[in-house]
Amino acid sequence: MTPSALIEEADLHALVDGELDPERRRKVEDHLLQHPEDAALVEGWRRQNAALRAAFEPVALETPPLSLREAAARPPAPPAGQGPIETGAIHWGRPGAAPRPTRKLDEIRASRRRQALASTLLTLIAGAAVAAAALLFLASRPPAQSPTTRAIAATSYAARAGLTYATYILDPRPVEVEASRRGELLAWLQERVGFSRAPDLSGVGLRLLGGRVAPGVAAPAAFLVYERDDGGRVGLYFERAEALAAPAGQRGQGVSVIEWRAGGFAFVLVGALAPEAMQAAAEAAAAAVATTPAEAK
Repeated sequence: MTPSALIEEADLHALVDGELDPERRRKVEDHLLQHPEDAALVEGWRRQNAALRAAFEPVALETPPLSLREAAARPPAPPAGQGPIETGAIHWGRPGAAPRPTRKLDEIRASRRRQALASTLLTLIAGAAVAAAALLFLASRPPAQSPTTRAIAATSYAARAGLTYATYILDPRPVEVEASRRGELLAWLQERVGFSRAPDLSGVGLRLLGGRVAPGVAAPAAFLVYERDDGGRVGLYFERAEALAAPAGQRGQGVSVIEWRAGGFAFVLVGALAPEAMQAAAEAAAAAVATTPAEAK
């Protein structure tokens, strides 16, 4: 039985949630390289998580109004239709006192039924709104592709880099190994990707946050994240390249993509900075990866 046969769907969910130890994560990533359908499934979950965080995290962080907090603190009311609690005590009344009007009880019960109906309607409306948002998100995704179409699309390193950027760049923890553990980061990149340099882009105002390994076109890819003082981020994606021509660059929906080749690797810089800043960062990164290890020292 091959190691891939031991990978279950629970492992894929754990990978997306960041709950795997390094050894298990490596096995799952190897499995994804051999099973493009599972890799596409994992990427879809990551995109859905990012979309849900972007849509609902601001609401979850809001402070509830005082009226709701007070309502939550009050003890629950007895179920509708439940009569008064009998204590066993004897209640003496005036002779001839009329019993409690049943009309009042009926009105109370009808009021409670109306409140329950209103609550149910509000729940259904909220559920419909969430379902509509989910449908809009799924409708915006590209249609399912055949294996042949996926194989053709996979040859675009820029597209893979853009997908990785969209998946991780806004995450509160976009990297797996932080820059403070630089030695461990470089050794990990060498082992998984075959390239052990993280370009120093401080000269163009970009500070390295760290990096992670992502599924690539034909082998594991590295994704390094850099950040400016104003919070703007760019990602440097690279993996072993096939003998394919590389476009100089492109821009769409505010995100610039600059791709080049060096030392048998495809490098793609992705970010939403100004074109001049992206070009300067790409030139600095290209110069850094083109140097030999001795020159880099």
